[in-house]
Amino acid sequence: MKKVIIIGGGIAGLAAAYRVQREISSGTPLECSLLEGGDQFGGKIATEKSDGFVIERGPDSFISQKPAAIRLCEQLGIADHLVGTNPETPSTYVYTGGRLVTMPDGLSLMIPTKFLPFALTPLFSLAGKIRMAFDLLIPKKVDENDESLASFVRRRMGEEALRKMAEPMLAGIYASDPETMSIGSTFPMFVETERKYRSLILGMLARKKAMLLNASKRPANNHTLFMTLKDGLGEMVEAVIKKSPDIQFQSGARVESISAKEGGWCVNLEGGGEHKADALILATPGHITARLLQPVAPNAAETLKRIKYVSTAAVTLAYKKEGFSHALDGFGFVVPKCEGRSILACTWTSSKFPHRAPEGYVMLRCYLGGALQEDIAEKDEQTLATLVRQDLKEIMGIEEEPVFCKVFHNRKSNVQYHVNHSRHIDSIMKDLENFSGLFLAGSAYRGIGIPDCIQNGNQSAESAIQFLTGKSSAEI
Repeated sequence: MKKVIIIGGGIAGLAAAYRVQREISSGTPLECSLLEGGDQFGGKIATEKSDGFVIERGPDSFISQKPAAIRLCEQLGIADHLVGTNPETPSTYVYTGGRLVTMPDGLSLMIPTKFLPFALTPLFSLAGKIRMAFDLLIPKKVDENDESLASFVRRRMGEEALRKMAEPMLAGIYASDPETMSIGSTFPMFVETERKYRSLILGMLARKKAMLLNASKRPANNHTLFMTLKDGLGEMVEAVIKKSPDIQFQSGARVESISAKEGGWCVNLEGGGEHKADALILATPGHITARLLQPVAPNAAETLKRIKYVSTAAVTLAYKKEGFSHALDGFGFVVPKCEGRSILACTWTSSKFPHRAPEGYVMLRCYLGGALQEDIAEKDEQTLATLVRQDLKEIMGIEEEPVFCKVFHNRKSNVQYHVNHSRHIDSIMKDLENFSGLFLAGSAYRGIGIPDCIQNGNQSAESAIQFLTGKSSAEI
C-alpha cells in the first residue's frame, strides 16, 4: 500500500491530511501519517476557553471571499458553527492626530467608491483627497515588473493614502514593511485592477457593480467578509483530527532529516525513529523546510532561506461591561506608525464577535510588532501588558483594571512576501520537479491567510494522490 507522510501540523498540513482521508474514504488504498514537532496541532491557530471567554492566541477569523475555509467547514460538518461579524457595529477607526477617526463609508480597503463620504471625511487632508482623486487621470503602469506596496500606493494614490491607510491596514495584515512587501504577491487584485481598468477607483466601482449583480444571482447566505467559528478556530483543528480516523497524527515528532531512498523517501526523527514513504508533503515554515531540503535540494533550500519571518505579539484584555469607559461602537482601530504608538491595531472583540465574551463583560485584542516594530514584540509579557494598557488609556481613555490580561508571543511566525516573491517561489517549485514525490504546502508560498493555506494544502495532497495512484486531476 502506498504511503504519504505530511510533516507539519499547521492548518495547511491538516488540510492536506483531511484531503487524503477523503481519498481513503472513497476507496483508494493509501496510508498517511502526519508528523508534528510541537505538542499540539494547528500551528498559529490555537483557542483558549475560560469562564465563558473564547480567546484566540493567533488568527481570530478568516475572509469568506476565498471559499476554501468555508468549504472545509462544510465537509467537516461544522458549517452550522460558522458565525459572522456583528452587523450592528460595522465601523472601523483610524487613530490619527491624537484621535479616533471613522473610516468613511464606501472605502474599499483604501480606494474610495462613494464620493460624498470621502469628500467629507476628516481622515484625509484636502490635499490628500485631491491627490487620491488623481488616480482617475494617472496612466497605468506599462511594464509587468513587481513593485512594493509603498511604490504602488504612492504612484496611484499618494503619500497620505500610504501613511494613513495602506501602511496600517494593508501592510498590517501581513505585519510587513510596505517599502519591501510585494504588491503582486499580497494584493494581486490591485495589480489586475490597474491593468484592466487603468484607474483603481474606476476598477473598484466596476468590481463593486459586478459583485452586486453576481450576489443577486447566487443563493443567499449569512456570510460576512470575516467569518469565524462559535467555539473558536481551534474547533476546525479538532474537527479535522476527529474526522480523519485513517490518518496517524503524531505530535512531538520532530524531524531531523529527510532523504531519497529506494524510489521513495526516508524521514528520520530526532532522538531516533525512521519512517518510510512513497510521497512526502513538507507543510513546515520556510526556514524549517529549507533545513530539511538542504542536503536533498540545495538550490531550492537556498532560495527558501531568503524568505524572512518576523515576530508579533497579541494582548487580550477583558473588563466588566458595567461602567466601562468606552462605547466600543465598532470593530476596532488601526494605528499608523507615524503616530508613535506601541500597538499596531486593536480589535474590539466583544463588539465584532459578541459570542466571544460572556454577558456583562467586554474584550479587546491588541497587536504589536511586525516588520516595522519587531523589537516591541520581543519584549517580556509584563512590559507588553504595560505598553498596551498605556496606549489604551491615551487612545480610548480606559483606566479600569482588566479582569485579565493575556499576552501571546508569536516569535518569527509571520512570513514576509518581499518584492519578486512569486518569482522565487516559481524557482523553488521548478527545482523540485526533479524530485519525484516531494511536495510543499504552507504560508511561505502563495498566500498567508487560513483559506490560502487550506487551498494550498488541498492542492499538495491532490498532487501527491495523483503521483501515488496515477489518477488524473479529474478523477480525484
